[in-house]
Amino acid sequence: MNENATVANRGSIGVSILRITLGVIILATWWGNIGDDFYDGDNFAGFFDWAFRSAEEGGNGSSLGFVESIIDNTIGKAPEFFGWIQTIFEGFLGVALLVGGFTRLASLGALAFFTGLFLTYFGGEEWIWTYVILMASSLTVFLSYGGRVLGLDQVIVKTRGESPAGLLW
Repeated sequence: MNENATVANRGSIGVSILRITLGVIILATWWGNIGDDFYDGDNFAGFFDWAFRSAEEGGNGSSLGFVESIIDNTIGKAPEFFGWIQTIFEGFLGVALLVGGFTRLASLGALAFFTGLFLTYFGGEEWIWTYVILMASSLTVFLSYGGRVLGLDQVIVKTRGESPAGLLW
Protein backbone atom coordinates (compact mmCIF):
# COMPACT_ATOMS: atom_id res chain seq x y z
CA MET A 1 0.00 0.00 0.00
CA ASN A 2 1.39 3.41 -0.88
CA GLU A 3 1.89 6.23 1.65
CA ASN A 4 -1.05 8.31 0.35
CA ALA A 5 -3.45 5.39 0.75
CA THR A 6 -2.22 4.86 4.32
CA VAL A 7 -2.66 8.56 5.19
CA ALA A 8 -6.14 8.65 3.63
CA ASN A 9 -7.25 5.65 5.69
CA ARG A 10 -6.23 6.98 9.09
CA GLY A 11 -8.95 7.00 11.69
CA SER A 12 -11.52 4.54 12.88
CA ILE A 13 -15.23 4.24 13.39
CA GLY A 14 -14.73 4.31 17.17
CA VAL A 15 -12.83 7.58 17.06
CA SER A 16 -15.41 8.97 14.65
CA ILE A 17 -18.15 8.15 17.18
CA LEU A 18 -16.08 9.95 19.83
CA ARG A 19 -15.69 12.93 17.44
CA ILE A 20 -19.42 13.06 16.72
CA THR A 21 -20.18 12.85 20.44
CA LEU A 22 -17.86 15.79 21.15
CA GLY A 23 -19.60 17.76 18.39
CA VAL A 24 -23.03 17.03 19.87
CA ILE A 25 -21.87 17.98 23.40
CA ILE A 26 -20.40 21.27 22.19
CA LEU A 27 -23.40 22.14 20.01
CA ALA A 28 -25.96 21.26 22.71
CA THR A 29 -24.15 23.44 25.24
CA TRP A 30 -23.64 26.19 22.67
CA TRP A 31 -27.33 26.20 21.74
CA GLY A 32 -28.36 26.35 25.40
CA ASN A 33 -25.92 29.20 26.00
CA ILE A 34 -27.36 31.12 23.05
CA GLY A 35 -30.88 30.65 24.45
CA ASP A 36 -29.69 31.93 27.83
CA ASP A 37 -27.88 34.93 26.30
CA PHE A 38 -24.69 33.60 27.92
CA TYR A 39 -22.46 35.16 25.26
CA ASP A 40 -23.93 38.63 25.85
CA GLY A 41 -21.18 40.89 27.22
CA ASP A 42 -22.62 41.27 30.71
CA ASN A 43 -23.51 37.61 31.11
CA PHE A 44 -20.18 36.46 29.67
CA ALA A 45 -18.26 38.70 32.08
CA GLY A 46 -20.58 37.60 34.89
CA PHE A 47 -19.62 33.98 34.34
CA PHE A 48 -15.96 34.76 34.98
CA ASP A 49 -16.84 36.91 38.00
CA TRP A 50 -18.79 33.93 39.38
CA ALA A 51 -16.01 31.46 38.55
CA PHE A 52 -13.45 33.31 40.67
CA ARG A 53 -15.78 34.52 43.45
CA SER A 54 -15.43 32.45 46.63
CA ALA A 55 -17.92 29.68 47.29
CA GLU A 56 -18.93 31.45 50.51
CA GLU A 57 -20.00 34.41 48.37
CA GLY A 58 -21.99 32.20 45.99
CA GLY A 59 -19.27 31.66 43.38
CA ASN A 60 -17.24 28.70 42.21
CA GLY A 61 -14.12 29.62 44.16
CA SER A 62 -11.58 28.90 41.44
CA SER A 63 -8.06 29.20 42.73
CA LEU A 64 -5.70 29.85 39.83
CA GLY A 65 -4.83 33.53 40.18
CA PHE A 66 -2.80 33.63 36.97
CA VAL A 67 -5.85 32.44 35.00
CA GLU A 68 -8.01 35.08 36.66
CA SER A 69 -5.41 37.72 35.78
CA ILE A 70 -5.30 36.64 32.12
CA ILE A 71 -9.10 36.70 31.90
CA ASP A 72 -9.32 40.08 33.63
CA ASN A 73 -6.78 41.55 31.21
CA THR A 74 -8.37 40.11 28.06
CA ILE A 75 -12.02 39.07 28.25
CA GLY A 76 -12.66 41.42 31.15
CA LYS A 77 -11.61 44.39 29.01
CA ALA A 78 -14.00 43.61 26.13
CA PRO A 79 -16.58 40.97 27.15
CA GLU A 80 -19.00 41.85 24.33
CA PHE A 81 -16.31 41.29 21.69
CA PHE A 82 -15.03 38.07 23.29
CA GLY A 83 -18.59 36.84 23.74
CA TRP A 84 -19.11 37.06 19.97
CA ILE A 85 -15.75 35.41 19.32
CA GLN A 86 -16.70 32.60 21.70
CA THR A 87 -20.08 32.19 20.01
CA ILE A 88 -18.44 31.75 16.61
CA PHE A 89 -15.61 29.58 17.98
CA GLU A 90 -17.88 27.12 19.79
CA GLY A 91 -20.28 26.94 16.85
CA PHE A 92 -17.41 26.18 14.47
CA LEU A 93 -15.98 23.52 16.80
CA GLY A 94 -19.32 21.78 17.23
CA VAL A 95 -20.22 21.72 13.54
CA ALA A 96 -16.71 20.75 12.40
CA LEU A 97 -16.55 17.86 14.85
CA LEU A 98 -20.09 16.73 14.10
CA VAL A 99 -19.56 16.53 10.33
CA GLY A 100 -15.87 15.63 10.43
CA GLY A 101 -14.63 18.66 8.51
CA PHE A 102 -11.31 20.29 9.42
CA THR A 103 -11.32 17.79 12.27
CA ARG A 104 -7.67 18.08 13.24
CA LEU A 105 -7.95 21.87 13.57
CA ALA A 106 -11.29 21.61 15.38
CA SER A 107 -10.04 18.94 17.78
CA LEU A 108 -7.05 21.13 18.69
CA GLY A 109 -9.45 24.03 19.22
CA ALA A 110 -11.64 21.80 21.41
CA LEU A 111 -8.58 20.73 23.40
CA ALA A 112 -7.70 24.39 24.00
CA PHE A 113 -11.32 25.22 24.88
CA PHE A 114 -11.69 22.38 27.40
CA THR A 115 -8.25 23.12 28.87
CA GLY A 116 -9.36 26.71 29.37
CA LEU A 117 -12.50 25.54 31.17
CA PHE A 118 -10.46 23.13 33.30
CA LEU A 119 -8.12 25.95 34.35
CA THR A 120 -11.00 28.37 34.92
CA TYR A 121 -12.83 25.95 37.23
CA PHE A 122 -9.67 24.54 38.91
CA GLY A 123 -9.75 24.59 42.68
CA GLY A 124 -13.41 25.50 42.88
CA GLU A 125 -16.70 23.74 43.44
CA GLU A 126 -17.12 22.52 39.84
CA TRP A 127 -16.15 18.88 39.24
CA ILE A 128 -13.23 19.49 36.86
CA TRP A 129 -12.64 15.89 35.82
CA THR A 130 -15.35 16.14 33.18
CA TYR A 131 -13.03 18.56 31.38
CA VAL A 132 -10.11 16.12 31.67
CA ILE A 133 -12.25 13.51 29.89
CA LEU A 134 -13.21 16.05 27.21
CA MET A 135 -9.55 17.11 26.83
CA ALA A 136 -8.44 13.47 26.42
CA SER A 137 -11.24 12.85 23.93
CA SER A 138 -10.24 15.90 21.87
CA LEU A 139 -6.61 14.81 21.88
CA THR A 140 -7.62 11.30 20.82
CA VAL A 141 -9.62 12.66 17.88
CA PHE A 142 -6.65 14.81 16.84
CA LEU A 143 -4.08 12.02 17.08
CA SER A 144 -6.34 9.48 15.38
CA TYR A 145 -7.40 11.62 12.41
CA GLY A 146 -11.01 11.31 13.56
CA GLY A 147 -12.55 12.89 10.47
CA ARG A 148 -11.10 10.39 8.05
CA VAL A 149 -13.92 7.92 8.67
CA LEU A 150 -17.57 9.01 8.56
CA GLY A 151 -16.58 12.61 7.91
CA LEU A 152 -15.93 15.30 5.32
CA ASP A 153 -12.18 15.05 5.88
CA GLN A 154 -12.28 11.65 4.21
CA VAL A 155 -13.45 13.33 0.99
CA ILE A 156 -11.10 16.30 1.40
CA VAL A 157 -7.98 14.16 1.82
CA LYS A 158 -8.89 12.02 -1.19
CA THR A 159 -9.43 15.03 -3.45
CA ARG A 160 -6.87 17.51 -2.08
CA GLY A 161 -4.34 15.29 -0.33
CA GLU A 162 -2.85 15.91 3.07
CA SER A 163 -3.36 19.35 4.60
CA PRO A 164 -0.43 21.71 5.20
CA ALA A 165 1.52 20.41 8.20
CA GLY A 166 -1.27 17.86 8.67
CA LEU A 167 -3.16 20.21 10.99
CA LEU A 168 -6.37 21.01 9.12
CA TRP A 169 -7.85 17.65 8.14
